[in-house]
Amino acid sequence: MSKKLFLGLLILNLLVQPLSAQFSFSEVQFWIGSGTDSTLLVIDFNDGTTDSSYAWGYAYSGNETGEDLLNAVAAADANLSIAAAGGFLNDVIYGQHSGVGGQPDYWSTWSGSDTASLVMNSGLATPLVDGEWFALSYTDFSPAAVPGVPIAAFNPESFDFSQVDQWIGSGSDSMALFIDFQLADSGQVVFGYLFNDSVQASQILQDLDQTIATLTVNAGSFLNDISYQNWSGLGGQPNYWSTWSATNVGNWYMNAGIGSYVKAGELFGCSYTDFAPALRPRVPASDSGIGLDETELLQFAIYPNPANDYLNISSEQNGDLQVYNQQGALVVSQTFDGQAQLDLSDWAAGLYFVQLNGKSQRLIIH
Repeated sequence: MSKKLFLGLLILNLLVQPLSAQFSFSEVQFWIGSGTDSTLLVIDFNDGTTDSSYAWGYAYSGNETGEDLLNAVAAADANLSIAAAGGFLNDVIYGQHSGVGGQPDYWSTWSGSDTASLVMNSGLATPLVDGEWFALSYTDFSPAAVPGVPIAAFNPESFDFSQVDQWIGSGSDSMALFIDFQLADSGQVVFGYLFNDSVQASQILQDLDQTIATLTVNAGSFLNDISYQNWSGLGGQPNYWSTWSATNVGNWYMNAGIGSYVKAGELFGCSYTDFAPALRPRVPASDSGIGLDETELLQFAIYPNPANDYLNISSEQNGDLQVYNQQGALVVSQTFDGQAQLDLSDWAAGLYFVQLNGKSQRLIIH
């Protein structure tokens, strides 16, 4: 290859790469506020992780500043906290990421229309511009580090346990397992799991594999392959499974693998990814089929659901019947002989789990 051709290809590659690694308003997952104007908030912790930079969308009308933007987003996102005094930004914490002023770096503020056009502005008092970015970068100022291309922040309230339709296991504690095939077949499923105190992720996956006919998990010390219905993610063909932990869908972080322990109310995620960068489990769409097909695991029927005054339970099996409230407290425990009717007139409205022989269903009381 001639030097001229090589140099030309190199320059073309350098020109193309920045254009392919941008972030647009259409990619925002978490919008805050309302109004005719919009600004993108970008926060880059520059902490060496593959997910150091995040983006939120802010809608407003009229004259607002960077400080207004930060206060509104922090008020809306439980995972984000800021400390500012006298118009100076001191500390920003988001999930597992932390930038504390002077320990060892400081926060800089930037304005522009994309990563390539960002320039340092005059600080939190800078007016917002419709259609542009207001960005933060944690930097040592030698030189000041420009905020990098972000990933979309997720709304921590966009998923809760009431969305999970099917549960397995037994116990007073609950967790949710996310399996996201996003770089294979783009499918996603979320299962609920009941247990006591804490449970290892490998045990959860093993129990699901043994309970659910259409789910296959191949795991030893590492998570190799997962197949569910028509979706399949095989380790190294061409991607691999990553594992994640969270207390809500907005604060996922990569954990130490399937040997990690899960506690009550937590999430564990498996995401099929090329690690360039590693992709978090996505927020489930409302129509993504959270849980299982009702014909797959239902071994007993409950009706009506939602319920008000009474609940009927029927099954071809006898066994042990329990009902737990959303806090994991045992409400009912009795033997079951194929039919039962529970009086709900004194029960508080909310989410409950009806469990028969280790299989659980969600009950909503109005």
